[in-house]
Amino acid sequence: MRNATPLRLAAIYNEEMITRRRFLKFFGGAVTVTASPILLEACASGLATHRYEFDGSTITIPKAEALALAAPNGVMMIQPANLPLPIVLRNLPNQGLIALSMICTHKGCEVRVLPDGFQCPCHGSEYDIDGAVVEGPASRPLQRFAVEETQEAITIKVEL
Repeated sequence: MRNATPLRLAAIYNEEMITRRRFLKFFGGAVTVTASPILLEACASGLATHRYEFDGSTITIPKAEALALAAPNGVMMIQPANLPLPIVLRNLPNQGLIALSMICTHKGCEVRVLPDGFQCPCHGSEYDIDGAVVEGPASRPLQRFAVEETQEAITIKVEL
């Protein structure tokens, strides 16, 4: 640093020194990129809700629109257009397709779909993958509906 004048040293110092604004901008971006997958997973289950007509006793889903159920443990959320009852359809390895109401039997809140069951956000009731109560306050299992499968469609028989 033979040729270092006070002005030149100040210029070098300022180029190497990071400002608070620049640090926060960089740090905030790094945190956002790192946390985005976790935050997005927490905000949404990643399951699309499919709308089909309820004809008074059944809901029919064309197989071509039920590709999520092709895999073991596949899940599909159904919201009938003319029935205020969300239904989850699951492909369980040892049972095949099952259809369950997503309404908690304790106080009527809509349950969250989890990989290994369901959870009520209102009072904490937990259900296993078949809809049986694992932890209260709910005392009854989620309502189960009969499912019939053909080459072309999946039919859920809804009895209210």
